[in-house]
Amino acid sequence: MLAYIDYPEWRKLIESTEELDALLSRNMRQALSLIVMIGGDYDDSINSTFLKVWNGLTGNKGFIEDVHALSTQYRRGLIKADELTIGIINLLNKRRFSLVDLIMMSNYMKLVNDINLLDLGLMVLYENPESILAGAKEPPDIIPNRILSRELELDLEARCMVVKRTFSVHVSRQYDSNIYVIDWSNPGVVPYSKFAVSRVGDVEVSDPVFSSFVRFRVRVVSKVVGKDFVLTLPKPLNINADMNYCSSNVFVSLPQSMNMADYLSLVGKLRGLEYNVRITPFTRVDELIEDCSGGSLS
Repeated sequence: MLAYIDYPEWRKLIESTEELDALLSRNMRQALSLIVMIGGDYDDSINSTFLKVWNGLTGNKGFIEDVHALSTQYRRGLIKADELTIGIINLLNKRRFSLVDLIMMSNYMKLVNDINLLDLGLMVLYENPESILAGAKEPPDIIPNRILSRELELDLEARCMVVKRTFSVHVSRQYDSNIYVIDWSNPGVVPYSKFAVSRVGDVEVSDPVFSSFVRFRVRVVSKVVGKDFVLTLPKPLNINADMNYCSSNVFVSLPQSMNMADYLSLVGKLRGLEYNVRITPFTRVDELIEDCSGGSLS
């Protein structure tokens, strides 16, 4: 297993399920900051630590049990990927859920089977609740291929009164493409904004994976495709980039909170798994793809 905890003031790579369970047992909210890069070997029993933590966070027992059942059936070969996809879509149509449930579902599927909705050709996009707090509502018409939409309620305390506001969640079908983005920067669900471009002036205004999906129609996945891929930098770092980084069609988006030590450790671990990893000077995967395409995809 290989994962990253993107928790404020506590960020690190996780390399074993035992280490993950120990961390989540001490602080269950770290599960919301979990990004599973390589999974597939996690305990699939209903009494696993992760499911207990999930239930502790949302109490959405019926939804959790349904996700567990589908994931277990897929792991044991009782259903195929297309049946899993249909099962998840039906589940999202009939059950109530929160954004936390979606994050936990994605991470659980990834831990147990090393896939999430991205690998099934779907993408969950959510309107960042922080924009709702600022009084802005993002337009849904920027999102292509929507097959399901839901308004989720956000409870805010304001002057001793509970203010009810909503934000949008959409599920889209992905494009067929020979350009892949491995999303290791989000926990399987992606925030969207009214901007598809990467920057307005010098200010970043969109999630790099969302921008890549909308602008370049890439195929976004969570599972490694092939043995040859290109990593973004988590932040501007003084590091030597590989000269031939555009020779691959698989690009990896990494968390921008990752420090140099964890980044170099990740590169070493991936190379130790016999992946051909290339380093680039780009911090955003959309800008990396645009550079490698010579602007032809814009």
